[in-house]
Amino acid sequence: MPDKPVPSDPTKPMSPRAVDGAVVVKDPPEAAMDLTADAAEISGLRLIDAADKARKRF
Repeated sequence: MPDKPVPSDPTKPMSPRAVDGAVVVKDPPEAAMDLTADAAEISGLRLIDAADKARKRF
């Protein structure tokens, strides 16, 4: 029987980064993501920041 994937930690926000004009999120979950309100807010702010950097091609 295959091992079940370990569910992601709902308190851990995503860590997107800007790479060559694009926003990259390493190892995003395959299924829908469950986040706490705080983790979702932090993830959103990080995505906006990464998008800004990608546009500026940092």
